[in-house]
Amino acid sequence: MQRSKALLWAALAVALVAVVLAIIAYQAPAQQPAPSQAAARPKIIVSFPAYDKILAQAFPEAEVVLLTKGASDPHEYQLTPQDLELLKSLTDKDVVVDTMHASFELKIAEMAQRGEIKAKVLKTPDFETYLTWDGKEVKLTSYGQEQGGVNMHSHGLYPPDVLKLIDAVSKATGLSPNATFVNGLRELQYKYAGKLSGKAVALTPAAQYILYWLGYRDIAVFIKEPGVPPSQEDVAKALQYAKEGAPVLAAVVSGEALRVVDMFKNKAQEAGINAKVIVADFSKGGYLEVLREVAEQIARTQGG
Repeated sequence: MQRSKALLWAALAVALVAVVLAIIAYQAPAQQPAPSQAAARPKIIVSFPAYDKILAQAFPEAEVVLLTKGASDPHEYQLTPQDLELLKSLTDKDVVVDTMHASFELKIAEMAQRGEIKAKVLKTPDFETYLTWDGKEVKLTSYGQEQGGVNMHSHGLYPPDVLKLIDAVSKATGLSPNATFVNGLRELQYKYAGKLSGKAVALTPAAQYILYWLGYRDIAVFIKEPGVPPSQEDVAKALQYAKEGAPVLAAVVSGEALRVVDMFKNKAQEAGINAKVIVADFSKGGYLEVLREVAEQIARTQGG
């Protein structure tokens, strides 16, 4: 009898311990993975503005890094030891968007070819459209070289190329782009692309791409190369078109470009021309919002 009672008490003790452990396990918060164990956000590395603004809006789940942030002239940028460390730390889940224009971008492509960079390198000339100064669409025939008569400075702002870029990054990373952003861009494409015509003035090289997208084909480009003063012929043509009432647009991706606006206004004032300049400042606002605003402004000037 005593043996049976002892066994019963032992069984009850074991059951009680099991119940207590179950309660503790139920109440304890789920253990969170350590930061090093958590899935890292895919990185999208870009070399020029405004690719960073565009891709940050299109892929909010990714970490978008602009290598040349703060550089006065990205064309003259040199990779820092920190840049090299970052590039070599990338995985095959990451992407580098390379315009293959500046010397440091060619170095990145060479590093990837040697296997020093594991990320996928997307070379934008493979899918982007380029414009000649007289408004013809062309494809680049080589990397890293100036193409005579070709505007190499779209900064990725041309809406059809933005859609191509988003598709390329999505395929490379496996990320789905933000539907609101993509649908918003397609709506602008449907509403404004090719709807305007006549003469226009592009104060900056990137502005030519926005005006061309809107439908303008007779575009006077004031500044053709960053940091290079306009020729007398380009100044005269831009002022003449402005005098005739053509829309004047500056597409800005860095604060330095605003000096071009002031330069043109001064020349217009000296010529007795009341030029109203529209500034698309992509360095401050989101790509989609700035594009929509500038399209609406130019359409209003043309009675649209």
